[in-house]
Amino acid sequence: MVVCIADFERLNKLLEIIIDEREIIQMSEFELGWRWAKTHSPDISKLEIEQILPVSDIESRRLNKVIQYFENDSNLRGKYTESDWMRASSESDEKIEKFRKNLDAILEKWEEGVIITWNRHITLKTSKEIFLKYWTDFLYPSSDDVTIISEKTNWVMFYHHIEVANIWTRISENREQLLTI
Repeated sequence: MVVCIADFERLNKLLEIIIDEREIIQMSEFELGWRWAKTHSPDISKLEIEQILPVSDIESRRLNKVIQYFENDSNLRGKYTESDWMRASSESDEKIEKFRKNLDAILEKWEEGVIITWNRHITLKTSKEIFLKYWTDFLYPSSDDVTIISEKTNWVMFYHHIEVANIWTRISENREQLLTI
């Protein structure tokens, strides 16, 4: 038996991570807000900063209950394809651009927001474009272990403080297999 289109749309909604917009906080209240201050990131525009949406501690904890599922490899196997570990070095403009291009090539088919979490209490939402453009402000070597996940859970990326990252991308056939009973 094949599930109808309405069921497919309902399944897509179940796989989507939705932020409670009432829980978006001011950048000045966000623990890592200094990363996008003009003194630290002089190239970022006010309009771009407005696309970085930090969430409250309560919302961060709620989102991380969902994200925690995706941080377990066994929950991803068979549904996602894992990339090799990639070097995510920010030591030169050339290496920054190389990582950006690698990410863009892997993620190009998905146009959805991203949720970035450093820990249970520190999470934000932004666009894929802002994340790619300013990835060095989101991912700090030596200190950050970060999970980045697309809103529709089509991909999840793990960045480790030793300047490596890997990405799990949804196997599209699996979404269709979920529709077959």
